[in-house]
Amino acid sequence: MSLLLDPYKSSSFIGHSLWFVPCGDSKIAYESLITDASKNLETFRFIPHITLVAALLDGEIDVCVRTKKLASTLAPFTFEFDQLSHGDAYFKCVYAQMKRTETVVAANALARQFFPERSSDPDYIPHMSLVYGDFDDTIKQHHIIPTLENSMMEDQDGVRNNSKGIAAAIASIQVDAIEVWSTEGDVKEWYKVETVPLTGVSSNKI
Repeated sequence: MSLLLDPYKSSSFIGHSLWFVPCGDSKIAYESLITDASKNLETFRFIPHITLVAALLDGEIDVCVRTKKLASTLAPFTFEFDQLSHGDAYFKCVYAQMKRTETVVAANALARQFFPERSSDPDYIPHMSLVYGDFDDTIKQHHIIPTLENSMMEDQDGVRNNSKGIAAAIASIQVDAIEVWSTEGDVKEWYKVETVPLTGVSSNKI
């Protein structure tokens, strides 16, 4: 299968992608998880992000123009952590799955309206990758995920959160902008194009 048809099976990708990057303490907390995992596993370190849509093949200017229109309809909102999981794709080796709340699903639905070329994508599964790579399922299940789970139960000062289960900065993730990234080629070649603030009016539904 060609890279264009299935760009998730290697460390290379295509086009541009729209990312939500966590704000404040959540960004620090997830950066720490990703950095520690990359050091322990000797894998590529990347910034924490939740992809809204990906593999946008039009030019940079067009993608940015449409992203600004999309961002003007979205107000800052919150993702809620659901569980750790793993997949067989390089970019979804191990990830934090987010809850498919009404607000989250609505944000993706709006993105598909502004980028209709992604309208036939599978159902949106919001997630934040924590490890990129190719590992056996046994290693993911019995080594990587337990290590991450242990780290997620501590605040940044190392205090355990036995009553809440996981640290508050991990459990609730505020986002207030869309970052446009060039994700063409190998992951080491990716770069941020522009940050676009969310300026829409807040409501119960986006």
